[in-house]
Amino acid sequence: MGEGLAAFSNPIARARWGANEAYDVSTSGGVQQQARFTFNGDPRAFERTIRILQEMASKYVADPEVIQFTRRLFNKKKLRNHDELGEIQAIVSYFQGTHHNNVSNEEVGKPLLYGDQGSYRYQKDPYSVEYFQSPPKVIRDIQAGESGADCDDIAAACACALNAAGYPSMLLIVDAGGPKGAYSHVMLATKTFSPNPMFGHDWFPVELIHPFELGKSVRISSYIPLLVENYDLTPKENRLIPKEFR
Repeated sequence: MGEGLAAFSNPIARARWGANEAYDVSTSGGVQQQARFTFNGDPRAFERTIRILQEMASKYVADPEVIQFTRRLFNKKKLRNHDELGEIQAIVSYFQGTHHNNVSNEEVGKPLLYGDQGSYRYQKDPYSVEYFQSPPKVIRDIQAGESGADCDDIAAACACALNAAGYPSMLLIVDAGGPKGAYSHVMLATKTFSPNPMFGHDWFPVELIHPFELGKSVRISSYIPLLVENYDLTPKENRLIPKEFR
């Protein structure tokens, strides 16, 4: 691919999305910013998925579009300065959306931010394909009323928003009822920097495709850092990080 034909606009132009050259990676550019992987049953497919999410977290932490989104959201919520838990809750509520079962029929799809035409809606990847969308694309699609993203995509978008707002993020790999030893669902974990009345200094789980409150989760199998400095990890979290992701 020539220098002027990058499939993605900066900051992720010519990125490998965590995959080596042996993988078929199809991308499309412009405002779409998406990638389609065909893994062909490779047992390392899950690790590749994680590498992609880590790459997106690092590439988009300072993306102006994501930063501006968090500013619009916090100003709309009229949050006080240093309300760390309030900022995290605002981001999580936005990415949970209004298509879940706790919303009345009249409120389904209701926008949560001024100017938005819709809300986040969960949608599975195309059949037999692992499909990734960049965080700005996920946000744009919500704003346009054309949202459709699975747990990987919405976790990456929410993680980038948390990172852009100044908070660390980790993936939570959870047991969601699949075969023993299989990774069947991803969530997020984050933390405040000052102790808060709900979780103190601890990391706490964030679920996005179900309307769970902050801190609620099914059984956690492991933590995987997305964008987090070592000084924000305690021995409790380190024990649950697989060695290949340390």
